Amino acid sequence: MRPLDFLGRIKVKLGLVILLAVVVAFVVNEVGINSGYSRNVRVAVAAVLALVIMQLLARGMTKPLREMAAAAQTIAKGRYGLRVTATSRDEVGELARAFNAMAADLGEVDRQRRALVADVSHELRTPITALRAVLENVVDGVSAPDQATLETALAQTERLGRLVTQLLDLSRLESGARLIELENVELRPLCEQALREAVLARDGVAARCEVPGGLGVRADPDLLAQVLANLLDNAVRHSPDGGAVVLTAAPRDGGVRLRVTDEGPGIPEAERTRVFERFSRLDAGRAADDGGSGLGLAITKEIVELHGGSIRVEDGPGCRVAVDLPRRAAAGAAPPTAAPVPIRPLPVPAPSGSGLSDPSEPEIPGPSRWEVPAPSAGGRPVTFTVPVRPPPGSPEAGPAPAPSAHGKAAEPSPAPPGTTGEYVAPPVLPRPELPPTPRWAPPACAAVGLLAAVALPGSAMSLGFVLVAVAMGAAALPAVRRRVTPWSAALGLIAYGLVAVAAFRDADWLAGPLLPAGFLLAALALSGAGRGWAGVLRGGASVVLGLLAVPWFLAAPVRPARGLPLRRRIVPVLAGVALSAVLVAVFGALFASADAVFAEAVARVFSVRDLLGAGALPLRILLFGLFAAVTASAVLVGLRPVAEPEGPGTRPAVSRGLWVLPLVALDLLFGVFVAMQLTVLFGTSRWLVSATGLTYAQYARSGFFQLAVVSVFVLAIVAVASGALRLRGRERWLMAGLLGPLCALTMVVLVSALHRLDLYVGAYGFTRLRASVEAAIWWLGAVFALVLVAGAVRLVRRRAARWLPRTMVAMTGVALLAFAAWNPDLRVAETQIAVRGPDRIDHRYLGGLGAEAVPVLDRLPEPVRSCVLRTVVERNELASPDPWNGWNLARERAREVLARHPVRASSDCRTP
Repeated sequence: MRPLDFLGRIKVKLGLVILLAVVVAFVVNEVGINSGYSRNVRVAVAAVLALVIMQLLARGMTKPLREMAAAAQTIAKGRYGLRVTATSRDEVGELARAFNAMAADLGEVDRQRRALVADVSHELRTPITALRAVLENVVDGVSAPDQATLETALAQTERLGRLVTQLLDLSRLESGARLIELENVELRPLCEQALREAVLARDGVAARCEVPGGLGVRADPDLLAQVLANLLDNAVRHSPDGGAVVLTAAPRDGGVRLRVTDEGPGIPEAERTRVFERFSRLDAGRAADDGGSGLGLAITKEIVELHGGSIRVEDGPGCRVAVDLPRRAAAGAAPPTAAPVPIRPLPVPAPSGSGLSDPSEPEIPGPSRWEVPAPSAGGRPVTFTVPVRPPPGSPEAGPAPAPSAHGKAAEPSPAPPGTTGEYVAPPVLPRPELPPTPRWAPPACAAVGLLAAVALPGSAMSLGFVLVAVAMGAAALPAVRRRVTPWSAALGLIAYGLVAVAAFRDADWLAGPLLPAGFLLAALALSGAGRGWAGVLRGGASVVLGLLAVPWFLAAPVRPARGLPLRRRIVPVLAGVALSAVLVAVFGALFASADAVFAEAVARVFSVRDLLGAGALPLRILLFGLFAAVTASAVLVGLRPVAEPEGPGTRPAVSRGLWVLPLVALDLLFGVFVAMQLTVLFGTSRWLVSATGLTYAQYARSGFFQLAVVSVFVLAIVAVASGALRLRGRERWLMAGLLGPLCALTMVVLVSALHRLDLYVGAYGFTRLRASVEAAIWWLGAVFALVLVAGAVRLVRRRAARWLPRTMVAMTGVALLAFAAWNPDLRVAETQIAVRGPDRIDHRYLGGLGAEAVPVLDRLPEPVRSCVLRTVVERNELASPDPWNGWNLARERAREVLARHPVRASSDCRTP
């Protein structure tokens, strides 16, 4: 995943990378100063972190350049299959995509060149071989040089000449060397003449012309006659005896449609696009003596496209070929004058391919597209695109070419069509590829935003957040309902459970982290990813990353005015709004500082409280926009599932000694440690005091945190060893034999850490930190159990356990729910009172607990009870009822307890 791919300018990326590196260095320096570290340590840590940040953020900015260098060397050797990976939208990404297109074009040109050489060689060999055989027979005396023999030689020579002529015609058409001369051509006389000439080639075939009189078209009469001759020749040759060939013409959409129909076998649908390729024949075994060279339809297609038209094979009996020409001439229109026609280049691609050039024609440097005004049927000038040579001396023709060393003027290399020589940089935020926006999406997002603006201000973390989360899920459900899987349904339910904790638990330190955890799980469920760890990360961040595309996604249903793009309508409006806000803020601040009455009025405007709850108006506007955008991003992720990132194609194969020795050493070290832990677990306290000089409580306090960190490091080692190395044959069993005992020993280490923590809690009671550490140790134990199961499955089935990432994520969500259901604040109050007793409890610490602890604290004797509960009531604002959007079950139960046993107003609250 490349984090800066959404930006469209490489200089913006570089500036952002440098800015973040400076910010990281500044933060590290400030934290180091406050922590008392020396200057050298601060500089070293800042430099390392800055380099890490630059490496992470700049990933993918230069990789395409290295790939292009390697691909260019490969292309220089004649291999065109290598491509560059281009995911960014900046100048480097555009260069990579252009390089890929160039490599594809070069490969296609090379393929066409090879195919042309093979086709031309094959087609020329047949008449040359026949002509050679005839002449050898005459020379050897086998055949007499009579009239029949000479006619046979002449026929082969004429056939060879026709083939060369057609090749030259096709080459001139493809290269743009053939200039077209547009005229108003009346179709009926031209079609009748073409039919008369076509039926002369074969007896027994009837021809019929159905062209209305007065119908004309703007075209080159010679090229149009060649089109008709090629189509009718094919139709006559493939028609059965007694069949009929029909040529029709009719006006259509400002142009003319010509159709040639015969009663032959027709063309199969799978072959209809291939028949217009060079040297294409449906019957590969048909002899060329049948009359065709396979170039007629290719020439016809080039001529039709030269006029801006199209040709295709239609469905129907026999063979039906339709030609659409775009410009219909008015009836009785005068022929065009010989006055010079103004022309100008158009930005359209030149026709691909190359062919043989005619020695009689001057060489053309390359095809160009030019716009030529032409009268339409109504007398109004229209424009169309034809490949013509710009007049000499015109601005489009450029300066006269300089004489070459041979005394002839060298043709200048033409610039790309439609370009001015100036590179147009991509926008800073390019428009991404998006699915169609449903009509219900903008209103649904607006409704969620409105609910957030009403329900969240003044609600803390309680019912308001739960209602907004339910609304967001309901808005995104229609986009994802067709691809709901058991995994996504389970993750979605767990996510709703984590969010719902805010309505049942009052402890902010607990509900606060569970809200973003539920959000990430919901994003993963929407994205459909999670078969790998990279997919889990990408799926969890999918909704946040999707915020970048929300403006385009929501603006898609808005129809722009005719002739005016949507961007040109919205951008000026947004710029005007921003400019108005800046001007109003600047001048409003000046007026407010100059006049107290105006300042008071402004303060009242921006602190208006509506009837539905408290909250400043700017905050409600911000919440509306934020949650509407997040909901739109969730809908977008539901419509466009996240593609599962692919892992590295190849894993490094390292020597066995590089990983066997370290893992064996770790196994031995863990084994020795576990053996010592067993002596501690089953030994007596007297033995522990004599061995270490520490009591059980002191011994327990000294190590459970370090042991938890050890287990995390072991997880990292297992991930690298099993997922990043390529193992073969017995190496897989050897790796499993080393990692399996290591994981099992680590679970024993976790048991030891849990035992130490229980001893410490038994002596001093739970705190929030100790409760969290114990939950983390239990979670690490479950993780190691899953890792052992996944390793066994992978070893037996010889395939990766793709269920492990999502299972571990779901297990983490369930663990968080279980921890919230365990009610840590309540357990902290119970153990503190049970261990310390009412006389030695810490009033200040217990007073900072949430409303969940009130039922336990209510059991304390007076005046300790009132002293502790008074602090709880003040910090949790239990004296006054919550608004409708701030309802919380724990707070309501606490108020019920306090209503039955009120807190005494006057109590001696001296802290012990």
